[in-house]
Amino acid sequence: MSLKELLNDVSDIIFPPQCLACAEIINPQENRIFCSFCAEKIHFITGSFCPVCGVPFPDSPAGSHVCGRCLKKRPYFTRARAVAVFEDVIMDTIHKFKYDRSISTGSGLSSFMADFSFPNFNFSEYSLIVPVPLHIKKLRERGFNQSLVLAREIGKKYRLPVNFSLLKRSKFTLTQTGLNKAEREKNIKGAFVVPDKKKVAGESIILIDDVYTTGATINECAKVLLRAGAKKTAVLTLARAIERPV
Repeated sequence: MSLKELLNDVSDIIFPPQCLACAEIINPQENRIFCSFCAEKIHFITGSFCPVCGVPFPDSPAGSHVCGRCLKKRPYFTRARAVAVFEDVIMDTIHKFKYDRSISTGSGLSSFMADFSFPNFNFSEYSLIVPVPLHIKKLRERGFNQSLVLAREIGKKYRLPVNFSLLKRSKFTLTQTGLNKAEREKNIKGAFVVPDKKKVAGESIILIDDVYTTGATINECAKVLLRAGAKKTAVLTLARAIERPV
């Protein structure tokens, strides 16, 4: 046994791994971040979904098909995929990461996202990863960009460069929370810029964010990158918010 392995074993005894959601002790040999009880509550997006925006169709007998929104107006990105539905365990854990500033939670979530097999997504088609940027005011307030934390782990696994300065958020906007799709699009319009278009030209870019809600923010990012010369863009998020029938 190497010294590193010995130190890891000692660390697991003194500080045993805990479920990111409920803090239940987890057997270190299982190499998981959620306990069995919490893991059962996570709804992974692996079944029927829109091949463009990735919205899931949990009750659709027709299988995967382009959704009504994408038929009406195609987004600027070619495809979007998410790990799980934004609810319960995933929602609470992301909030802990972002708003409680838990970097250890972010580290676990980034590995969780990087290890997920995104359906019908070929990483070899892309040359660059770009996290959705925060405005400098929000970055100073939070202390980190959650999208960059996620992006770095994915870049490491798939050996793709991550450029966090290629896309800038030049306009401070109000929070998107509570706004409908049209209001979000209006609020985020003109918020992003590409400082150096030469670094974008011809690149196939994966945009990384924590949550896809209506797609307004990520679509604005994709539009700006394409107009700056990017070949194509795709979107990967940790979670996907879906509209529940009333």
